[in-house]
Amino acid sequence: MPKPLETIRDFIAGREEDLAREIVERHWRLRPDFEQLYGAKGMARCLEDARYHLRYLSEAVGAGEPALFVHYATWAKQMLVARNIPVDDLVANLEITLDVIRQELPPPMQTPATDYLQSAIDALTLAPDNQSFLDPDQQLAELANQYLSALLRYDRHSASALILRAVENKTSIKDIYSQVFERCQYEIGRLWQSNVVSIAQEHYCTASTQLIMSQLYPYIFRSDRQVRGTIVAACVSGELHEIGARMLCDLLEMEGWNTIYLGANVPTAGIIEGLRDNHSNILAVSASMTFHLSAVREVIVAVRSASPATRILVGGYAFKIAPNLWREVGADYWTKNASEAIALIGGLGNNMVDAR
Repeated sequence: MPKPLETIRDFIAGREEDLAREIVERHWRLRPDFEQLYGAKGMARCLEDARYHLRYLSEAVGAGEPALFVHYATWAKQMLVARNIPVDDLVANLEITLDVIRQELPPPMQTPATDYLQSAIDALTLAPDNQSFLDPDQQLAELANQYLSALLRYDRHSASALILRAVENKTSIKDIYSQVFERCQYEIGRLWQSNVVSIAQEHYCTASTQLIMSQLYPYIFRSDRQVRGTIVAACVSGELHEIGARMLCDLLEMEGWNTIYLGANVPTAGIIEGLRDNHSNILAVSASMTFHLSAVREVIVAVRSASPATRILVGGYAFKIAPNLWREVGADYWTKNASEAIALIGGLGNNMVDAR
């Protein structure tokens, strides 16, 4: 039987399009100047934004984690302000959303949803935390800065040369992954959010890093290793942010694990098949976007039914925002970075006691 918060989530999700249209129509009635300022394209973008607001809201309520929606709202604030959209417009939109939710949701469902919205509105008055992810005190800070600068110049060849030269000079590949690749990916996301780099640059940097990672495979995949076990890893259906899961698999390979990386946007049936075909009882599931949490729950329920002995580790940015979220979705474990995941999985390989 669905929990009360899950019922609210499903109600909002089921009415998403109608609610989004009502929110945008009300907002544009209050601001007649929007038609001249933004036109039809602007209204279409407002509709898209309203849908995102509702998706993040519904998943946050369903998970019982207000922090998920507050984090999304503050992220949206920074992104919009960097594109010259006044924060007052976002506040007004969320206040209208709050009114629409009060009107459209049955009375027992209203309080959690409106409380989450009010918390987000209140948080928008706080100063933004938008610090760089490139820590100057890190051992490989200079390499990370040079690498990112090359990618932002669309110079993949120089970026690749920097990494390969570092490896030849005995720089740890694990350190390159954690201090260069991982941190640069976060920094690229921050720069896009701040309107410093374009979406083309963001995509180019990610694609280039994936290619450069593949150039390191001769150092990672060794035929002389003693295999410790097999792990299946995948991003859930709809999730396209795959580089973090791929990094984890590469680092696990260096630790002696055989990894079956299924990639991005993997349907639940495909994950079950991957576990079965490879006789694995360890699954790593990744979801960065909050509105993919339902897919994570679906995978976990299906795996529990098909293979009860399988240990399930979840990761991705969504779980960093709310550290107890992994318990709510039904996972066995969560780690905040690849180093922690490697240590945890090493323990599983040595028959570590279940931490639940």
